[in-house]
Amino acid sequence: MGGHPADRTRQALAQAFLKRSVKMLERVSSSASSEALKSALSSPTDIGGVASLLSDLAPLAVDLAAVDPFVEAMAWGAAIKMELLTDSGGGLTSGQVSRALGITRQAVDKRRGRRALLAVPNGSGEYVYPACQFTSDGVIPGLEEVLRAFQIRSPWTQLSVLLAPAPALGGKTILDALKSGAIQRAIAIAASFGEQAA
Repeated sequence: MGGHPADRTRQALAQAFLKRSVKMLERVSSSASSEALKSALSSPTDIGGVASLLSDLAPLAVDLAAVDPFVEAMAWGAAIKMELLTDSGGGLTSGQVSRALGITRQAVDKRRGRRALLAVPNGSGEYVYPACQFTSDGVIPGLEEVLRAFQIRSPWTQLSVLLAPAPALGGKTILDALKSGAIQRAIAIAASFGEQAA
């Protein structure tokens, strides 16, 4: 199978990319401060660590924008995502969620698929589940209805909306509204955000 010309081409491209990326990481890590390296290593994912390092170095001597105008923007976007995840109490793996809810990992994946749980991609082909959607009793009541009310599909945007103070709720978040039992109001706000953002 590996002898197919397309496979050989893909392998050669992968090797070339790997060689180039390793050189870039060697340059970046050798010029980074201890603080920047510690910050990168504290990231829960590999890609988050790289993004953290790039965003820390962006204002310094390494002029990322001059080298590649997209790199700085990507690093900035990744840093914002990491901050969102931190604000949500961190991210849980599907294994951690399955243990917390007393269900199988397959059941966790099914709930994610039917939008009963919010999961964000971590850049490594896996999903993490923001901790803010869980209580000691399980999932916050009404969360599934809120997630299904969103017309916007990006899980990162959904997380951002769930954590943002809403004027219609007197500055409380949608999650606050759900916890206090105002499920219908929370659903209405999630649905209206979808209309504005669509």
